[in-house]
Amino acid sequence: MKLFAFQPSGYGQYSFFVMAEDLTEALHAVEKYIAETFDSTCSLPYAGFGTESFKLTVVDRGEVITNAND
Repeated sequence: MKLFAFQPSGYGQYSFFVMAEDLTEALHAVEKYIAETFDSTCSLPYAGFGTESFKLTVVDRGEVITNAND
């Protein structure tokens, strides 16, 4: 099990963090979350998810990542 961190590569309203066995499971979980949470045709809160607009970091147990909340 790993932590998958999807963070905007620049400007973006949301970062997404999910524990999953692999990238496919992580993407499915975040896509499901987006579909269930943002009941709108507006894609602004998660614009660019699934593209290179989001930086992916994969973290093993015990590793630490940081996020500058500017």
